[in-house]
Amino acid sequence: MTRYLFSGFILFLLAFNAQAESGIQRLNHFMESVETLETAFTQEVMSEKGETIQSSQGRFMLSRPGKFRWEYQQPTPQEIISDGKSLWIYDKELEQVTVKPLDEVLGASPAAILMQHRDLSKDYQIVEKPTREDLAWVLLTPLNKNGDFTQIFIGLNAKGVLAMDLHDQFGQTTKIRFQQSQFNTSINGENFEFTPPAGVDVIGQPAT
Repeated sequence: MTRYLFSGFILFLLAFNAQAESGIQRLNHFMESVETLETAFTQEVMSEKGETIQSSQGRFMLSRPGKFRWEYQQPTPQEIISDGKSLWIYDKELEQVTVKPLDEVLGASPAAILMQHRDLSKDYQIVEKPTREDLAWVLLTPLNKNGDFTQIFIGLNAKGVLAMDLHDQFGQTTKIRFQQSQFNTSINGENFEFTPPAGVDVIGQPAT
């Protein structure tokens, strides 16, 4: 009888611990503890009626603070790279590069959630949401109503962010899903450096 009681107690503790780790706790852990992330992603843009407008996929690398490489591979190749000071957008088909100081474009955007260690409660109202897709979810509602997005849903497992649903001012939703994610591994810093290829048009100026 004692053995059965002890086994039941252990199962109760395991269940309690699993329930105790909320989406907000996982988000806080991600914000505080994750230094690097390397992952594949899919991105789907949906209309207000739920119809798919655009689908794409690629690779994403992150090194906090401020460095990332968001590389669209399909259907149209494009690279978006931050070296921590400037944001570079390279459209291979147009042979065009756009560059701006990172501070001018980052602000309180969804990208900033991934790129920086920060207290999100300064920019968002944070609410726990029901579990779905085997992930814990939180809803971030921007305190500044003048941004591009009205709601940001974030789905997390115990290691970090695996999903984002971004609802914009036009009623569209961008669904991002990460696969084969690796957290806190070594990433070559050269991935976050960018030199415009010879012959491409460069619009804007990098940070000095």
